[in-house]
Amino acid sequence: MQSPAPDGPASLGAMAAVVERLLWLGGRLQGVAAEVAANHGLTGQQAGLLRALDQPRPMRAVAAHLKCDPSNITGLIDRIEARGLVERTLDPGDRRVRLLALTTGGRRVREGLVAELVVQVMASTTLSAAEAAELVALLDRVDLGGRPGPCA
Repeated sequence: MQSPAPDGPASLGAMAAVVERLLWLGGRLQGVAAEVAANHGLTGQQAGLLRALDQPRPMRAVAAHLKCDPSNITGLIDRIEARGLVERTLDPGDRRVRLLALTTGGRRVREGLVAELVVQVMASTTLSAAEAAELVALLDRVDLGGRPGPCA
């Protein structure tokens, strides 16, 4: 958990308003992300997997990032690998570990997904660049923890 703000923790009412707004925005953002994924012939979970692969990662780390149980991510990876968007490779530092990496086609699709998602969100906001950076810094101070769930 992060330490409280210098002027003390937020009041219950203020935090309730934050929670409600974040839940509403999260739901809306998931809808936009699902629409963008569908525009690229992907499910939301497949698009999330592509967005998580900014560099080759161990499959276990990808599962944790997606909040998936590692035993459930194999099917998701199999389906997206069959489309030629990712590949499994051996970790040169530990040959027992499989890395998941984007293919050239996967990088192209990922770039298109991210660009389209950002453009759609930008069209729905009036935040300045400084306000967006401030919002990111504020959101970085929220740590809810949690454990992985099922992954489709």
